[in-house]
Amino acid sequence: MFTRYREYLFLLPAMAVFAFLAWRLNFTQDDAYISYRYVANFLNGHGLVYNIGERVEGFTNFGWVVYLILWGGLGIGYIAVSKITGFLCGAAVIVVTHLIAREVFGGRENWWRYLPAYLVGANLSLAYWSPAGLETAAFVLSVSLAILWFLQRSRLLIAALVMAVWFRPEGAVICALLILIEAIVERRIPRFTLYCVGTAFVLSLPYVGFKLLYYGSILPNPFYAKTGVSWQYITSGAEYAGEFFRHYGFLGIGLFILLLYYRKLNAGARSLWWFMVGYTIYIVMIGGDVLKVHRFFLPIVGVSATLAVLAIVQLSARTAPKFRHFAIALVGVALVGLTLYLPFKTVTSYNYNERAFTTRLSFLARQMVASDPSPFSAAIPTIGIFGYELLGHDVVDMLGLTDSTVARHSDPEIPDMVTTWKEKRHNSVYLLSRAPDYIVFSTGAKPSAPAEKALLLYPQFLESYRFIAWFYQNATYNPRGSLAAVFKKVRPITGEIRPTYPVAFVEDYKLGQDAVVAGDANSAAKWLKESLNALGTRRPWPELLWSLGYNLVSLRDPKGFDYLNEAVALDSMAFGPQQNLYLYEVMAGNAAKAAVHREYVERLAPWYVKRLDSLAAQAVERRRRAVGQ
Repeated sequence: MFTRYREYLFLLPAMAVFAFLAWRLNFTQDDAYISYRYVANFLNGHGLVYNIGERVEGFTNFGWVVYLILWGGLGIGYIAVSKITGFLCGAAVIVVTHLIAREVFGGRENWWRYLPAYLVGANLSLAYWSPAGLETAAFVLSVSLAILWFLQRSRLLIAALVMAVWFRPEGAVICALLILIEAIVERRIPRFTLYCVGTAFVLSLPYVGFKLLYYGSILPNPFYAKTGVSWQYITSGAEYAGEFFRHYGFLGIGLFILLLYYRKLNAGARSLWWFMVGYTIYIVMIGGDVLKVHRFFLPIVGVSATLAVLAIVQLSARTAPKFRHFAIALVGVALVGLTLYLPFKTVTSYNYNERAFTTRLSFLARQMVASDPSPFSAAIPTIGIFGYELLGHDVVDMLGLTDSTVARHSDPEIPDMVTTWKEKRHNSVYLLSRAPDYIVFSTGAKPSAPAEKALLLYPQFLESYRFIAWFYQNATYNPRGSLAAVFKKVRPITGEIRPTYPVAFVEDYKLGQDAVVAGDANSAAKWLKESLNALGTRRPWPELLWSLGYNLVSLRDPKGFDYLNEAVALDSMAFGPQQNLYLYEVMAGNAAKAAVHREYVERLAPWYVKRLDSLAAQAVERRRRAVGQ
């Protein structure tokens, strides 16, 4: 019995490394909270919906959501279940990778069949995504099992394909790839895979039928929100693939070297080669993933690792046995080290930023609920944890993941509008016609996504929504503190909703805000002036005047006070300049003027007055000390 299971003991160090990495990187991805909100609404009796009463399939992991509902129905915390299950699936991928390698390398004397499992165990991206709450690791495991049982010609392949299809729409791509691979490698009609895929399709008919009856569509709504066919998508996909091959694919060593030895490879190795090529082409064609850290490439990390080791084995085939074993071991250790080193900075950086992002948005949503007891609505382009914290509130997804109107009836791309976002869907007329009580930008006051920038072209947004904020401070992610901002609807939306403001105004404002964030007041003032000039004779936006005035004051330019006063003259509901002017008047000793500004701040954001008074007291003390010196 010990002999039978002894080989699995050699995998324990790889699993220990994976466990350590997963523990260090442990976090919950913002997008996971989209699924959690669907689960929560279902368990609360509202159906499988994101917003109550709106049947839109805004998730791409139907089987995962159903799995969490089953646990939640038993009274067990589904968030914890999602993270534990993901971790266990990630660990299982290491074992299945070893089994795949054993199919390719054969006999027990080939000790290097263990190396692929160690490469997967050291894979930071697998450790990153496994405990992140999404279905990623479960899908990777189902694909890995599908590859294993395909190589073994086991009818268990049917179960793996059903799991893959239920967990991710890409499961259908896996089915098509395996059919094609059997036909290419075996040079005959792929009867085995066609049988397995056909059976899996029949078993998935209830799932397909439910989606048609409940949501009216087979494809999930994010398919319409994210996908497209253009050269830009292919370019983005190529960049996404290039980063994967730089970090884990060892620049394609398994593909290019084995192409030279293709005729010497067995059927299993050839199948893996074609699978990696086909899946890579698919990822490139769809443009990669908006979530970085190689999530879409994880289904082939085991394949990639196996092919890389196989390439080394082939290259050393004609060397003396002792030297060959030493060379393979040496290169294997080097590959494991590179697997840890090459992506380390990227993965840890994304991990830190994602934790900081979800912490800030969770704080913001909770403050909004504490400050506004009404059943308010909100719009935001990043709907994960923000939406989960606002259960019971309508949350409009500005990118269309959970909104079919935005996803399927997007505005065309705006000429001369620059963006680095892959998600370009937006429908500003629809969004403003819904008149959400709050609109939240992903980066605070600065517009970044096309859906955010487009709003600044509409006078209804510029006139009806005003910046308000809460002071946010976190010992880990924001020790100095900053303002967590939203745009609140302070007056009704009226008139024909159409864009009348120039794109240059938006682009220059964005560049100015970038400079503000970077702490470059001179560049900020330059671009904000350009933004103001781009308006021509149009009514200035008080938020622009505030940002410009604040930057000029920091540069000790007296014109800054003129812009701040102009902003409040245009709209007394402008929170930003009111709180700045209050502080400046306190420092100048103008108690009466300071009281007027304080009154407006208290009316707009009563929760902020305590902090504002504290800042004023500190300013007065600094002024007193300066005079005393």
